[in-house]
Amino acid sequence: MRSAGRTGACARCFPVLGADARPNVPFPAILLAGVCAGLLWAAAFAVPHLSGMPVVSETLENRLTDLRYRLTGQRTPEPSVVLVAIDDRTLDGGSSASAQGRDRLARLIRNISDSGARTLAVDILLTEAGDPDTDDALAQALRAIPTFLASAARFEGAPDGATAGVLLPQPVFRQAAQIGLVNLSTDTGGIPRYIPLLLEAGGEIRPAMALAAVLSYSGEKASFDGGALQIGSRRLPLDAGFNLPLRHLGPSGTVPGISAADLLRGPQPDRLKDRLVVLGYTASGVGDRFPTPFDPSTPGVEIIATTVSQLLGGPGLWRDDTTRVWDAGHAVLLTAASMVALICLPLGAGAAVVAFLVAGSFAVITGLFATGIWMSAALPLICAVPPSLACGGLRYRTERRRAHRSEQAVRALRRFQSPMLADRIAREPDYLLRPVTRDMQVFFVDLTGFTTLSQKLGSEGTRALLSRFHSLVGEEIEGAGGSVLNYMGDGALAVFGLAETGEVHSADACIGAALALAQKLEAEDSFARTDGTPACRIGLHSGPVVLSRLGTDTHQQVTVSGDTVNLASRLMEVAKEERAAIVASGEFMQNVMTPPGAARSAQVRIRGREGTVQVHAWTVPDNHS
Repeated sequence: MRSAGRTGACARCFPVLGADARPNVPFPAILLAGVCAGLLWAAAFAVPHLSGMPVVSETLENRLTDLRYRLTGQRTPEPSVVLVAIDDRTLDGGSSASAQGRDRLARLIRNISDSGARTLAVDILLTEAGDPDTDDALAQALRAIPTFLASAARFEGAPDGATAGVLLPQPVFRQAAQIGLVNLSTDTGGIPRYIPLLLEAGGEIRPAMALAAVLSYSGEKASFDGGALQIGSRRLPLDAGFNLPLRHLGPSGTVPGISAADLLRGPQPDRLKDRLVVLGYTASGVGDRFPTPFDPSTPGVEIIATTVSQLLGGPGLWRDDTTRVWDAGHAVLLTAASMVALICLPLGAGAAVVAFLVAGSFAVITGLFATGIWMSAALPLICAVPPSLACGGLRYRTERRRAHRSEQAVRALRRFQSPMLADRIAREPDYLLRPVTRDMQVFFVDLTGFTTLSQKLGSEGTRALLSRFHSLVGEEIEGAGGSVLNYMGDGALAVFGLAETGEVHSADACIGAALALAQKLEAEDSFARTDGTPACRIGLHSGPVVLSRLGTDTHQQVTVSGDTVNLASRLMEVAKEERAAIVASGEFMQNVMTPPGAARSAQVRIRGREGTVQVHAWTVPDNHS
């Protein structure tokens, strides 16, 4: 039997487990490379965005803009604007393309003038000649109020950004009223996003009809300076030249309106006095219609009325070169923060931080949109999400490989350690760097007559015998909650109470395992002795032990030491002298809640110790009850 001072457990895997179990702190070069790769990706989209060039995020941006419209809700238009709608009820009884239609239009405009309206914007293209007398009557009506007629630049067949000409009203109408463009800038889905306030058409720089009407109505001067339109004290930021970002107010009907059928009956001064009136078609199948974030089909005249409201100081959107700089900075910062989180934090925590940053980014952008600031929601996503997914995927793959190596190390460690101790080491690589003193139950066992047995069995037979012995020891001890710290040839050292779960019956589990092991060894012919000697000797003792790690950084052992361990080892000598299978100290039996029967007690002397020790011995265990 080997001395207690040499007992222990191999811990070759400690350094490997420690490296894999601790959070991975990357080298600065890895962090810098990851962040730089993400920033290069972000720059590929942010730089074109700064110059107003379309990028692949435009379609996504349009969808997210529509979502923000719905999240932030409708807005109230400027009250000075009134829409006079030539609706289905107005058209009952007359066609607008006929002479009778222009006659009714002239009567409608006269009644608008008689109602006290200050300015009139007519969103009707009077490009075709009609009956001369009827056209003269309409022109005369147009002169009764400051009126602006619609014209439209044509782009078909022209190079990109150029116009092929302009659709103008008939000369008789141009002499009676001013003209302005009603062109809209729509996205790929047909939703108007911008109003060109100035546009080169027909060889001239022409204003939008909405802008011309507003300046006439307010009597203010306008100037373009620093990417913005200045109207009196109002400054309206412009995006990409002279394009006014259009702020949709709500579904069709949001701008206050009156049916032209009511005005044909007579003036309506209580509704139109001192108002800027926008006149146009809302009838089904007549005039232009556009989808908006609030409505799949909105009359073009209502888009014009919305623009007029915005120019007069109603709800608008701020999107210009400054907001594009904010967009780029926001996208770059979000990308950098996401990459740092994924590289520096554990993968789960890093992914949660990235999700929080992306969600927070959209929440902030939506809040700004509610105040009228149109920052890009798509650019940060396009810049931050793909690099984050790539980095997260790489981290996941790397950590899976690391976890696989760690699992292999733990499996290897379990071959040298008890499962309980191996799991503890895997969870806490620094476990027992400092020795701890604990009250535990110490369990020593060895076979009797092993030298004689090994001579009879030879090397292969001895190896098989030890393998079976070790299997029985591990099965009974670990099955009862103990931990085998070391197999020592024909012996083993185990402890109960290592789990630190506050188990108060570890001594009962220990004596139960000892009785069960002794029974099984007696029951197998390969271990049983013919001379009546027990097949094994087991020593049990309770008390404080020092639990520690011994060895170098590359090879360490977990061991228990102290007087408790030495006494438990000496009790096997007592078992030999008493021809007993199990000998337990009196201190051990004091911890047993249900002592097993058929034991004899005695006061014995222990080699190397003064005085006597009370022991309890079981010679031939018939059961472990």
